[in-house]
Amino acid sequence: MIGITTFGFVVIATCAAILGYALARATSSRSGRPYWAVSAAVIGLGVLALAVYVANPGEVKPDGALHEPFFALAPLGYLMMFVGAAAVLVWLGRRLGHRLTTAV
Repeated sequence: MIGITTFGFVVIATCAAILGYALARATSSRSGRPYWAVSAAVIGLGVLALAVYVANPGEVKPDGALHEPFFALAPLGYLMMFVGAAAVLVWLGRRLGHRLTTAV
């Protein structure tokens, strides 16, 4: 049977491949649609990183040491969700600013 950690890493690797594809499409296209795909992929990777972190809880060893095998995924997940959301807000701000300057 496949463990949750193996499943988690397969899902993250798959999403990383999708993110790479979306980045390649975004750099080759001038429309705004691939930009949304990249932002959504980054946010999705952040959610998946947090899901893998939550699915694999830490444990306290008999000597009292805390062992969290996927601790790095927690700040990475939050960072990726923040970067994806910030990219969307920057894009919306630029579009709104462009509309305001052309309307005058």
